[in-house]
Amino acid sequence: MQKHHPTLSSFHFKRAKTDGIIEVLNEGSYLMAEYSERTGVLQWQRVVLAAQKEKIEKWLGEHYPVQNRTRR
Repeated sequence: MQKHHPTLSSFHFKRAKTDGIIEVLNEGSYLMAEYSERTGVLQWQRVVLAAQKEKIEKWLGEHYPVQNRTRR
């Protein structure tokens, strides 16, 4: 039996025009999820495999950690 290893190469990540939002796009440039750098919340727009979801969530947390900004 062949194991399927989910990969991030079929996704790309882009800063949205809205400040603090990172868009998760698939190969066809469809919006899959939006990640907030302010809160660390990832809102999924489309269904992906659970293993891919885990990898994406981990990658975003490592590369775009939550920004604790205090405004005055």
